[in-house]
Parts: sequence; C-alpha cells; structure tokens
Amino acid sequence: MAMTDEGAAGTGPVELGGRAPSALARGAAAELFVAGRVALLGFQVYRPLADDRGVDLVVDVGGGRHVMIQVKAIRTTSGYVFMRKSTFPLESWLALALVVFDTDDDPHLFLIPATEWADPHPPLVSRDYVGLKSAPEYGVTVRKRWKHELAAWSGTPRHIEQVLQHAHRER
Repeated sequence: MAMTDEGAAGTGPVELGGRAPSALARGAAAELFVAGRVALLGFQVYRPLADDRGVDLVVDVGGGRHVMIQVKAIRTTSGYVFMRKSTFPLESWLALALVVFDTDDDPHLFLIPATEWADPHPPLVSRDYVGLKSAPEYGVTVRKRWKHELAAWSGTPRHIEQVLQHAHRER
C-alpha cells in the first residue's frame, strides 16, 4: 500500500513513486530543480548557508550583480503560497520561483519578479492584516486555472534569462 501526504495543503493525497514527499522534501526538491534550470542557462547559482532572510538561491548575473530568488513549492492545482513583506522587498534584484508539482507531469516553474507585487493583480495578492496578528504578506493564489493565470511567468529559458538580465536595470 502506498503512503500518501494528507497533511499538505491541497485537495487530497498525491502518490509519487509509491510514497508522497513531505513539505520539507518538496521544498528542497524545488530549490534543486530551480537551481538546475538556472545553472543550465550558464549562470552561477549559490545556496545561502542559512534561510532566515527569505533567500533560497543567489544567482550571479555578471558584472558584480546578483539576483536573489525565494523558492516556493506547491503540490496541487489549488492552494496558496506567501512571502512575508519584511523579507520580500519589491526590488528588481529579487524574484519568486514558484514550482507547481502536478500529479501528471514534471514540475512546472514560474519565475515572478518581486516588482510584480507593486500593483498586484490575480493571482498575485498583497495582504496587510491591519489590526491582526498575522504579518503582512505577498502571495500567489493557485487555482484550477493556474496554468493560464501563471502563463506570463512560465519558466521558459527565454523568460528566466529576461528576468535575470533585467534585474538591475533602472525602473
């Protein structure tokens, strides 16, 4: 009998190779997946020693410039990921790499520049939670139409290169 991952966000169990990975394992796999895709485009990719500032990958784009990437993974076609505003400034040198683990396909990568949240539109959201305990956050709502809603940021080699090369241009 295969093990399933009932505790993760989503609509139900997903079986992968007979065993479902934990959320921590999915996150680590997503970081390696993104690092591999970026490295295969010829960029140097580094992983910080600590993950206490919302940066999972550092990409050397040349000329002493770097792009910081926060990686988030989701295993379903419906859910929500977020980044705390305190560790996700809306700067051109920061991006979110969202990896969607679909049950039928290889992982899907979407690379979203942080500046997209300056004027968020669905599926991007900005929440301040004024007067509540929750910390302010930026997020992505992943719904049934996620492939269509996230298509503008699809992690094609061309899109990845554009995001990385435009990271330090003047706004």
